[in-house]
Amino acid sequence: MFFNRNCRCEEKIRQHVHDVEGYTQLAGARCDIHKHCFNAITGRAIPYGNSHVHEVDFVTDITDCHCHKICGRTGPAIPIGFDNHIHLIEGYTTFNDGHKHCVNVATGIEKPIVC
Repeated sequence: MFFNRNCRCEEKIRQHVHDVEGYTQLAGARCDIHKHCFNAITGRAIPYGNSHVHEVDFVTDITDCHCHKICGRTGPAIPIGFDNHIHLIEGYTTFNDGHKHCVNVATGIEKPIVC
């Protein structure tokens, strides 16, 4: 991969995405408590104050003939050293099959993927 050395830092920030994978928290009827897994990529960076956030819009795996959608925005970048950062994703899935799941995960800790 070749980088444009004339590219401004702000452009590099906007052109990256993060991987995100994890599990929802347990939910469901008493006899059907379960969780879902997901593996996705965030949208490109969106400037936010002195930081940036990412759109998220993906669907969980299918369990018991249903799935859930997770959509919204990550929190601002959290520096983790070595010029890397993560973002938190906190909230709830869509309400399907009589329930919803809490989601509380971080984006991948590898260097962000440059588009």
